[in-house]
Amino acid sequence: MPEVRTALWIARRYLLARSHGYATFINWVSFVGLVLGVMILTVVLGIMNGFDREMTGRILSAVPHGFFEYDGEAPVTDLQAIEGVSDVVRLFQGEVMATRYGGVAFIALVGVDEAGARAMPRVLSGEALENLVSTPGSIVLGAILARDLRLGVGDAVRLLVPVPSTIGVQPRIELFTVAGIFELRAQPDAALGVVRRQDIVDRGLVHAGLDGWRLQLDDPLNAPQLAEPIGAVLGSDIKLRLWTDDYGELFRAIRIEKAIMFALLALIVGIASLNIVSGQAMLVNDKRGDIAMLATMGASRRLIVGVFFLQGFSVAALGVAAGLALGIGIAANADAVVSFFEGLVGASLIDGTYFDRIHSYLVLPDVLAIVGVSLGLSLAAVLRPAFKAAAENPAEALHAA
Repeated sequence: MPEVRTALWIARRYLLARSHGYATFINWVSFVGLVLGVMILTVVLGIMNGFDREMTGRILSAVPHGFFEYDGEAPVTDLQAIEGVSDVVRLFQGEVMATRYGGVAFIALVGVDEAGARAMPRVLSGEALENLVSTPGSIVLGAILARDLRLGVGDAVRLLVPVPSTIGVQPRIELFTVAGIFELRAQPDAALGVVRRQDIVDRGLVHAGLDGWRLQLDDPLNAPQLAEPIGAVLGSDIKLRLWTDDYGELFRAIRIEKAIMFALLALIVGIASLNIVSGQAMLVNDKRGDIAMLATMGASRRLIVGVFFLQGFSVAALGVAAGLALGIGIAANADAVVSFFEGLVGASLIDGTYFDRIHSYLVLPDVLAIVGVSLGLSLAAVLRPAFKAAAENPAEALHAA
């Protein structure tokens, strides 16, 4: 303990000393580099998480978390008994072509009952929801789809539905009335149409697509883990399809992009850590006389290592802490910060995207990873100069000093 207190006292004096010449300048450069590196890393990961989370929420509000084709009564009670499964409702899925005024668009058509409609609050809400569930022949379309076909609420739209028959697939024209228009600012805006499943049944269109059951999960991100217990209830004859089968590649690509961005931005921290090596090496060279005096007074190698390790690691730890604090502050107010700079330059960073604001979301594992990588690189940087200081020959050091 006395050695630790002594090392802390000397390291504190070195850290707070007014000038060590060029070594002090390099340490300040290292400190600023760490602050900027950690801050940028925190802000970028926060914004990437925010956009990822927002896009995931938008898409998963429109697509079934799980779906299986089955024309009978599903074991709803058994499925709802599985922890993580919140609801099981009827669902029809098919692909049709919509036409109006010469415009043509392909639609992913889904048919829902009232329970299923109320389970899609971001797609169906308010007047659109009430019109759909209460009015036969109604359809709710995505905003981009409606704009491309020049459709508004109350307009009629023709759907060209491929219906199987004894002589092959025959197209059938069905007329629907637009009951509402939703806008998620995501891919479903351009391709999704929602109708009453009862209309599908009444018009004999069930065989034009897949008629089955939709699974709603408490946490859609746990869908792969729930596949086994759900499959055990359904049996081997019924195929379960999860949302990850359709959109999994998209979110895997986002995770890979995030990992690559983390690695690239961590290089900034790595460069700052290399500056710590240079600064500590210069400090050791400047303090050769002090090292020799400590050694001749009986100071152990451990004490000398501790002095320079604590001094260098203090610079690193303070830089990481300051960078993390700034990064969290900027990430928490990312939209306001970006709006400020957009006002200065007179241009928007997110025009032409699905987003109308900057989203940010920091998670504890990312913060811990940033701290761990930053401190780990800094720790590796300060060890070599500290051991080099302890290896100094006192006689040579005094002669050189």
